[in-house]
Amino acid sequence: MLLVGFHFWGARVAWSSNNPPGGEFRQAQTALSAYFIQQENNFSLAYPTPVLGKPWSVPMEFPLYQWTVVLLSNATGLDLTQAGRTVSLACFYLTLPAIFLLLGHLNLTPVRRLPVLGLILTCPLYIFYARAFLIETMALMFSVWFLLAFIHAVEAGDRRWLVLANLMGIGAGLVKVTTFMLYLIPAGAWGLWILYHSRSTEHNPGWKNFLLFIRWIGSATAVPFAVTLWWLHLADTTKALNPNAEFLLSSNLTGFNFGFAGARLSGAIWHSLWDVLRLNLAWPPVLAACGLGVAVLGRRWWAQFAICLAVYLGAQLLFPQLYAWHDYYSVASGVLLLGALGFGLVALLESRLPRLVVLPLILAVFGGQLGLYAGHLYRSQNNVNLGGSGLTEALHYLTRPDQMIVMATDDWSSITPYYARRRALMIRNGKEHDRTFVTKAFASLQGEPVGAVILSRDNPGFAGIVELAAAELRIDPQPVLEWHGLNVFLNAARRRDTLANLEQTHFHEAVWLADAEPVGNPSATTWIEYARMRPEQRSSFQYMDPQPRRFLSTFGPGLSMIDGRPWLTAHPDTRLRFALPAGPHRLSAEFRMDPGCYAEALAPGDRSDGVGFAVFAIAADGSGRTLFSRHINPAVNIPDRGPLLIEVDFTLEQPGEIELFIGSGPNGSNSRDWALLGPVQID
Repeated sequence: MLLVGFHFWGARVAWSSNNPPGGEFRQAQTALSAYFIQQENNFSLAYPTPVLGKPWSVPMEFPLYQWTVVLLSNATGLDLTQAGRTVSLACFYLTLPAIFLLLGHLNLTPVRRLPVLGLILTCPLYIFYARAFLIETMALMFSVWFLLAFIHAVEAGDRRWLVLANLMGIGAGLVKVTTFMLYLIPAGAWGLWILYHSRSTEHNPGWKNFLLFIRWIGSATAVPFAVTLWWLHLADTTKALNPNAEFLLSSNLTGFNFGFAGARLSGAIWHSLWDVLRLNLAWPPVLAACGLGVAVLGRRWWAQFAICLAVYLGAQLLFPQLYAWHDYYSVASGVLLLGALGFGLVALLESRLPRLVVLPLILAVFGGQLGLYAGHLYRSQNNVNLGGSGLTEALHYLTRPDQMIVMATDDWSSITPYYARRRALMIRNGKEHDRTFVTKAFASLQGEPVGAVILSRDNPGFAGIVELAAAELRIDPQPVLEWHGLNVFLNAARRRDTLANLEQTHFHEAVWLADAEPVGNPSATTWIEYARMRPEQRSSFQYMDPQPRRFLSTFGPGLSMIDGRPWLTAHPDTRLRFALPAGPHRLSAEFRMDPGCYAEALAPGDRSDGVGFAVFAIAADGSGRTLFSRHINPAVNIPDRGPLLIEVDFTLEQPGEIELFIGSGPNGSNSRDWALLGPVQID
């Protein structure tokens, strides 16, 4: 139970982060589908994955996982990221009982099965990816339960297990056919073994038992096979409707899925597979210790060890590129390797070594696995942030939700469309130089409102691609923004209004181009009503509860990422007013100043003189009663340099407003007063 508790803790590290570490390309694709399924209430089989233009569906897997995530989010109010993680983690834990029961078929007693489960629970891969926004654990759950039910149904002739085998097989084949295929290997091998021993022989004449087993095997697999083939055909038929998705048809993916010529003998492929094993699955000393334990102490377990290891290696041989290039694919096969290693621990338990030696050795193995997690995947996982980039933040502000984006710089990745929350036409790498392809792709968007086009600054594509975008997509040929060498072009008809109405004037690592930067800032001199802001503009205040009724800001609000966390840019003067009922209240706010305000390398006169942080109760006549006031000066006071938690208790005699005020320091200068406001909670 301690290992289950640790796994649950590890899986929930940075649970609130919107950033999906590990396989972000694939996680963003799954999340994008779920987002638009939820937004459009679209539970059709041709579900939306809007990254390759019209029609917006390019189905890969059957959307059972996405539907489950959306339904959970709708029922509980969880945001999609947390709902996706919850579904994945639940599927992982539901897989463990099936593994426990399967180990019994390998002649392990209940107590002897626990070390194997311990290896799975301490495996870095299953801590890191058990909570990913991916179909992997759902596919694993269905596949392992199918294998268990298949064995029981055929062996015992039990109709209840037969029904379960069909249900689990259908689920496995629909959710991820490559995972299902992997577990058909041991199912098929076991079935052949059963048939071989039930054949007609001199000592067992007749074919009755053989034919009976054939019937049960067919009854447990025919429907899952048929349903899987039906879905693959339907998915291909749907993808064929999109002229930009031809490369995703099953016939065009055979080489990629099953390995191009020479892949199985490629040193680079096997080097990558070894890296996945040693960094994500098993610490090399653990691998050596468990292998040695089986070799020296576990002769009676050699067959079981070989079976698990052979099926694990079979996955690498069957899908060499998929497993080498995508570490999350090992979610399907990793339990087989860990099962093989587990027999080393079982052999240790059964040895004549004293228990005072055996138990510390087993704990050391678990500790080694956890140390591998702490030293590698934990560092990637433990990073709380909003996800996305300055580019996606800009696209979210510069385009409307009903508009789409066109991008020719990031293959067909869903990352930018997902974080920008926009439908997209992603022009695959290299295709931006194919005039015929791009012309047809642009023409396929006829009638669609295009909000922005993103092209490489130095290598946008074939000569004339900008002019074609202007003619076909009605894009202004003058870019407005540059981010990491990418130029952003806006819809020509809305360019002026978009820039004129923009309250947020800067995006992370983005640079406004000549004649594009919005001039003036209405919020510097005029109170802006929160209720009248566009939804994307309100996102700057999403970490406040309640949201402010109105605000005034000299430089305009925006979000900055510091140490992986979002902070509201609140440079002096910033005023936030909140409407509250009468009664006692507590305001809790996090505050910090950017380290660049007080860096030691700055001359003393160039450092910020600090800011004033105050809270006022606003009377009916507009006057303010001071509830709290403090001068925060990190250049002089070292305790002011870290994030500060400011708490203010107060009572309002009648309903009214309070104002959170951030102003310049005692010298009246706001030079380098880069103030940042974290979550604000008023109870």
